[in-house]
Amino acid sequence: MAITWYWGLAHLLAQSGIEIDDVYDMLSAWLAGQRQIWFMPAVDDATGIKASILVGRADDGQPLVILARVDGKDIYIVNAFRPTPELVADFERWESRRD
Repeated sequence: MAITWYWGLAHLLAQSGIEIDDVYDMLSAWLAGQRQIWFMPAVDDATGIKASILVGRADDGQPLVILARVDGKDIYIVNAFRPTPELVADFERWESRRD
């Protein structure tokens, strides 16, 4: 599986307090089978564009949300952000069922 990075995104993520390394480490650990990621489909009702929301943990243990377009075996990273407290609670419930 290839991960496509739009390096202009790194600058935008840094402005919002997200390190591109956290995104990379989370996805790399998942691809290596070392970490699980919670997938949720996302569709923009206005445009019909389909994406995926990937929720997991960065190396420091903090939850991280990645918005990506999955196309076959490729992942195109669109955005990343810290989840809301409500999403963290949902994610932790999901994690507890996966253990």
